[in-house]
Amino acid sequence: MKDKVKNAVLKFGMIKELPCKITVALSGGADSVALLYSLWFLKDELQIELSACHVNHNLRGDESDGDEMFVRRMCRLLDIPLYVRNIKVLDYVSKHESVELVARKIRYDFFSELGADRLIATAHTASDNCETVLINLIRGTALSGMCGIPPKRDNIIRPLIDCTREDIENFCKEYSLPYVTDSTNLSTDYTRNKLRINIIPELKKINPSLVTSISRMSQSVALDDLYLDDIAKRELEKARKDGKYSVLALQSLDECILRRAVAMIFDENDIPIGSLALANAVQIIRDGKGKINPCQYKFLQIRKKYLSVITDTEKFRRN
Repeated sequence: MKDKVKNAVLKFGMIKELPCKITVALSGGADSVALLYSLWFLKDELQIELSACHVNHNLRGDESDGDEMFVRRMCRLLDIPLYVRNIKVLDYVSKHESVELVARKIRYDFFSELGADRLIATAHTASDNCETVLINLIRGTALSGMCGIPPKRDNIIRPLIDCTREDIENFCKEYSLPYVTDSTNLSTDYTRNKLRINIIPELKKINPSLVTSISRMSQSVALDDLYLDDIAKRELEKARKDGKYSVLALQSLDECILRRAVAMIFDENDIPIGSLALANAVQIIRDGKGKINPCQYKFLQIRKKYLSVITDTEKFRRN
């Protein structure tokens, strides 16, 4: 498995400069423990200054505290620095928010606070990628959803992205590595767990190499997705003038490129990217006229053959 980790780091260009600081997001589970030890074994060869971080979400009472203690002991044993964030996630969950999404936001905010001078290594595996792709397909997805989990994004790297869950289990067994088990991983109340426990074993009866096959597909699709994004970026720049966009230039684009260009306009203006809002924006561009309100305070309108994004807080105050 160490070879798979090393090859993934090199293949996906996870490390740009040597030596480099890598902080492992360490939950204490088998995946993150395997990630920590594999990088620890490779730290001299890859010139890594290794550390770890842990978030205690306080969602499982004594079990959460036990995970934190376990992680602290492991880092003392390896003599590496550990950064801990102890936070009660439920205090930050508001109506209509899922605990999982709030916990994820807290984790990634913590990663950002650790500093841009380091890489954050998360323990996402090929098996996680398989589950993600299947979830996206079940819910309905565009090409981007079939790309799965990116091996690298900004300063987040995923050295285990070519490793299967079986690789992790064998690695932990080979080196007698202890790890903790999150009891919620055994519950089929969650979609991902239901897929992992009930659905994927059935799919593996059809294709025993399911995880590897989906990894290969998602990496291939990611290259296509990146190519189409590059085209959309270039066309959007051609259409841009004084903070507005030429409707005629946008109308000349193929549908898939236009949708990507509109999604980029949304992203540049902090507008949530939803399928209905995207469809409405594309429609007024095709019509050459109109105005839509994709989210609070934000409007897209077409005047004199140019599309512009307007922020109008006063309109919402009046209402």
